[in-house]
Amino acid sequence: MTRSRVGILIERTKSQYIRQGSGSNVKLNIRTRRAISSQASGVAIAVAVAQVFMAASAHAQQAGQQSWHLASGPLDRTLVEIAQAANVRLSYDAGLVQSLKSSPVEGSYTAEAAIRQALRGTGLDLVATGSGGLTIQKAVAKPAAAAPVAASAAAASVGPVDTTLPLISVAASRDSGGTGFVAESSSTYARSDVPLSETPKSVSVINAAVIQSQAAQSLSDVLRNASGVVTRPGPLGVPQYVIRGFTAENLTSDGLATVGSAPNVTPTIAISSVEVIKGPSAIVNGNSPPGGVINIVKKTPQADPFHEIKVGYGTYGDTQIALDTTGAITDDKKLRYRFIVSGERVGQNAMGYDGQRNFYFAPTLQWKDSTTDLTVGYERTVDRQPVPQFTVGYAAGDIYRNYIDRPLGVPSDHFGAQTDNIFFRLEQKLGKALTFVSKGSYTRTQQTQQAWTEATPLSATNRAAFFNFDSISDYYSWSFQNYLRAKFEIGGVKNTVIAGWDFNHYNQYQVDTTTSKFIFVPNVFGPPSLPSSDTGNLAPTFASRYTETGLYLQDQFSYRNFHALASVRRDTYLTGTIGGTASPGNHQNAYSPSLGLLYELTSEVSAYASYNRGFRPGSSFQFGGGILPPQISQQVEVGMKFNLLDDKLAITTSAYRTSFSNYNVADPRHRGFYLPAGGAVSRGFEAEINGQPLPGVNLVGTYTYNDFVQPAGTKLAVSLPKNSASLWATYNFQTEALQGFGVGTGLFFASGQYVDSGSAYRIPSQVETDLGVFYRKKGYGLNLSIKNVFNRKLYYSSTTSTLIPMGPERTVMLTGTYDF
Repeated sequence: MTRSRVGILIERTKSQYIRQGSGSNVKLNIRTRRAISSQASGVAIAVAVAQVFMAASAHAQQAGQQSWHLASGPLDRTLVEIAQAANVRLSYDAGLVQSLKSSPVEGSYTAEAAIRQALRGTGLDLVATGSGGLTIQKAVAKPAAAAPVAASAAAASVGPVDTTLPLISVAASRDSGGTGFVAESSSTYARSDVPLSETPKSVSVINAAVIQSQAAQSLSDVLRNASGVVTRPGPLGVPQYVIRGFTAENLTSDGLATVGSAPNVTPTIAISSVEVIKGPSAIVNGNSPPGGVINIVKKTPQADPFHEIKVGYGTYGDTQIALDTTGAITDDKKLRYRFIVSGERVGQNAMGYDGQRNFYFAPTLQWKDSTTDLTVGYERTVDRQPVPQFTVGYAAGDIYRNYIDRPLGVPSDHFGAQTDNIFFRLEQKLGKALTFVSKGSYTRTQQTQQAWTEATPLSATNRAAFFNFDSISDYYSWSFQNYLRAKFEIGGVKNTVIAGWDFNHYNQYQVDTTTSKFIFVPNVFGPPSLPSSDTGNLAPTFASRYTETGLYLQDQFSYRNFHALASVRRDTYLTGTIGGTASPGNHQNAYSPSLGLLYELTSEVSAYASYNRGFRPGSSFQFGGGILPPQISQQVEVGMKFNLLDDKLAITTSAYRTSFSNYNVADPRHRGFYLPAGGAVSRGFEAEINGQPLPGVNLVGTYTYNDFVQPAGTKLAVSLPKNSASLWATYNFQTEALQGFGVGTGLFFASGQYVDSGSAYRIPSQVETDLGVFYRKKGYGLNLSIKNVFNRKLYYSSTTSTLIPMGPERTVMLTGTYDF
């Protein structure tokens, strides 16, 4: 889509927070039980490692000339990268550089010389301003003395300080992948940097700017800003996400498939953005759920230095501390690092269970020159979650209108996980038009479950039955992607062709208690009467293996105002289980095509349509023998995309119909087996808006209408609101006296919904109101976040009347940041 950018101001210092001007739209494309006791020593080691990295980074910044390795590319991006890396003040009219390509910059140059090299052959000149900055103008035949005067006037028109975009830290601005709340592209869908405005599909991207402005504490908080997504806190400690009516199983991390709970508990300080690709997305993940894929994009090393310390304290004794540091290690800035460590500890939750514990440790190294971009890293996540607060239904109908205010069992009942992940990513240029991309990860996760869950609704006398969980699951997974990406032009048609191979494999081993307990409690609201769920007697009960290989071909091509994205993927699946007796391997194959078309009606408005097909191998057993059939999904979607106000405001609307065959539901009479439930159709409408409609006002909003239809017979318990909406808006005070202060407010609405597949239990409609007050000045930041300001009873979606999760009461969190 045609871009119009005027008056760009680029300025970087180590201790300054960015406030970009109302006309700017620059994309900064510098892209268990036994483990908790080790966190204190881990933090000490982390701080020591960080000091070494920061010292190396400081040394690297002292050089005069710098070594540059910048290939020819869009001129505006090259100028941004040079100015940012060299910490120089550069102002220019964006219209001058639009659609121009830079010359390669290779060798040792000062910042000015590097910019002049990039400008070669463009008809533009670099001149100094009267204030000591730099600007760019057309090369004209006039006396040299006149240039500084003209340049000074051009720079003055930009202004020295702008406070219109969100008041966020330098790190959040760098990692957001766009300007303010507007993200420009998805790193996952299409496996290339196709602008969202040219993508013929609904893709939600919540970037670091939104995450920081809301003081989001979890992935669940972040996903409130995506249309069509519903969160269900699970009875086993890990939230479940539903997209357009269908469960989004197993998130992806930087585009790679995952198993286990680690992605769900990634601290937000480590997240660059969260992407939601709506509908079957086989090109992203061959084993594609019909609703879509949620992908977490992690922060990556940066060439220019940044170091941030973050501390927070809130309700229930929630204490947080984190460090995010990045920069160059070598003088030529080819070798870079990023190091993130964070810890969180909560006293108790509302039900009186011992609170959350979370520790995250992630060092990353990157080598980046003109042809090679290699990143390697390691992550350790140790997490302990209490039983989520919940309420229950009565056998006669209706629900108890409050959460149970005491532990059911012992306060130490919990769900835990420890994950170690080693990963790499390589982009190797093989010529001007061809790039080889390879990335992979090896992950080991151990998950523990120790808790009681209600097995029956409440009687009239508040009597109910409970059974216990006591198990350990171990996951070992490998995930690899390898593909060639070619960019070329034939007859005016620009093509980006991708051909590749994916491989995913995991083994799961589970041990469970040999002494399961089933206990009736006379009065759930009386004195605690349940023993510890930890039986101490565990034995192997289950093992499974899963292997998937995929071959795919994709072409993204553009001709004038017309854009298309077509792909086909062939997957081969091998699944097997062991349940006392080993099962033979189950081989399945599938082709998954997709096609999307988009046409730019004007420079600001586009219309698109797409068709996608998904496949999930049958792996569920029915009682009496046999594996249930594979699950096949199809989606048709049409929509409009608007990029308004010089690309400062983005709006997407979409209407969809997703059909799904061969859904499976748990067999109520035979534990561990499933019943076929036919199919389902989900249809609806979604709208999203994000950006800056007025100076100082930044917002992100969504609306969702979803109608989930099932045929007669065995039905899937869905429990979804038909209507939901959200709006988060911030305002930065524009007066000089209040410069740096801002406020934010959010409304999150869900219509009433039935629990389970019947009509005996209904969750009422609800609105949550959030409030934020923040201050950003130089290297400091404060954020006071109040969630559920009016202390309303909030209910999450649920598919069973025996556990209806409830949202928190009013919570307050004060967060402070210091960057240096």
